[in-house]
Amino acid sequence: MKAKKIMAMAMASAMILSLTACGGSSSDSSSKGDSSSSDSKTTVSVVEPNKDAANTEKTDETLTVGLSSEPSSLYGAAVGKTENEEQIIGNAMLDSLVKINYSTNEVEPSLATDWEWTDDTHLKFTLRDDVTMSDGTPLVADDVVYTCNNIWVAQNTTNDTGKYIVGATADDEHTVTIEFNTTAPDFVKMLSWVSFGIVSEDEVNAAGGLEKVSTNPVIGSGPYKFKERKNGQSVTLERNDNYWDKDYAGYYKEIVFTFTSDAAAREMAVESGDADIAYDMPVSQAATYTENDSVNTTIYDFGQTTHLWYNMGDNAGATKDEKVREAIDKALDFDAIAQVGTAGFGEASLSYWDPSCDYYTENYTKEERAVDVDGAKKLLDEAGYGDGVEITALGLQDNTPVLTVMQANLAEAGITLKIDTPDTAQFVEDAFGGNYDLICVGDMPAIRTPATVMTFLSKLNVEGPGMVIGGPKWTSDEFDSTISELISESDIDKATELATKLDEMVKEKTICSNLYPEMKASVYAKDLKGFNTIERGFVDVTGFYE
Repeated sequence: MKAKKIMAMAMASAMILSLTACGGSSSDSSSKGDSSSSDSKTTVSVVEPNKDAANTEKTDETLTVGLSSEPSSLYGAAVGKTENEEQIIGNAMLDSLVKINYSTNEVEPSLATDWEWTDDTHLKFTLRDDVTMSDGTPLVADDVVYTCNNIWVAQNTTNDTGKYIVGATADDEHTVTIEFNTTAPDFVKMLSWVSFGIVSEDEVNAAGGLEKVSTNPVIGSGPYKFKERKNGQSVTLERNDNYWDKDYAGYYKEIVFTFTSDAAAREMAVESGDADIAYDMPVSQAATYTENDSVNTTIYDFGQTTHLWYNMGDNAGATKDEKVREAIDKALDFDAIAQVGTAGFGEASLSYWDPSCDYYTENYTKEERAVDVDGAKKLLDEAGYGDGVEITALGLQDNTPVLTVMQANLAEAGITLKIDTPDTAQFVEDAFGGNYDLICVGDMPAIRTPATVMTFLSKLNVEGPGMVIGGPKWTSDEFDSTISELISESDIDKATELATKLDEMVKEKTICSNLYPEMKASVYAKDLKGFNTIERGFVDVTGFYE
């Protein structure tokens, strides 16, 4: 066992090169992320997001942000899609009814000053009366009605933006009610996401209609406005000097987004001064810059936990047997897996739920997570696999380091793990179809909606036209009903009880093994402050300053 763990840790060390900050979460210079070893003079420094004071100055300077790819749309909701890069750009142009302060996790006013649930499915908002849209017209309730009915619902019926909303009605010029088709108190938090930015019908028509506005987004009431797009090169936004929030000061006059798939090239652009931010670096690669005094590095978890799912569906092989699943779980070295999966900045998960959930409880002890090769072999023998068994793990190429650690772990118990890393299209097809024994997929349940809470065990997704890929391809009535109860429960203590029940059900049947918190990483200019995040850990480019 000791030799196996040393081997797994050596693999992690080789992958992240000279990383010395193992075992800590992302942090500022006063905590685990900033340390020095007794036999080395190098210092690892990792900046924690959402900690800097807000900017108070305006300049004529330009912020350059390096993204990994160019989005096909700059306003995805108009054409029924969302892309990560589009959400980052859109967040600067669009305001939503509410926002979440990610330093406190509290819902705060934005375009709406007040809101209340009038019953289980109707949410009423009172709008500000001092907001100006991009075309100079004031924000009114009809703008929210148009955005909700003609964009969220009409254009997004099959995705998370529209499928839970019935529609909106204007109660008066500054009051609007949104109706949902199911009960979830956290829908108010969901409405803070970029996809739920408010636009007006007049500005959409002036931009050429919904199809045109996706590439010419002169829309919204955000702190920045669309200026120009050079296909294949850049997107430029300019500061909205008529922004309604007088407490906000945009330090940069313009924000320019450039697109480079090569992460090392994005980082080099920051070091050379050609860019200010290299966003979304591979965590293992970003870890190698933590000792670089010429840049800032941020590595942080964002509420998503990676799980190893065992196929239990129609196409399942040996993993349909609970004893085989339990044997795999016993053979895995979760600490070594977490070291590789998080580049040493996260620890093995002790619950299905991420600690950012307000209903989080630990459901495993570290002793329960300890490697037990003998126990794994005994279970395999009882299941009829005393001579060994071969299973396949499906993953994308970036899963290979973690799957390789698992491969070494399982070999000691007599389990041969074949790693299948096809191209993205084939991966999606196989993951939807259940063509695997094992698959690593995470979810982000901090906001309790049908799109975020145990989607892999929802009957809609297992038996119907659901949108998730991977999972056990199996569920039960008890799982499905308890998930629904958790989503609809408004009392946090009762929600915690339901979440614990679900976690215990997963544990009892070994439906998945909880692995580690997923991490995001970026490198940015040394004199830059104000690295803040929005939903899903995306960067908020509007708060940067020097």
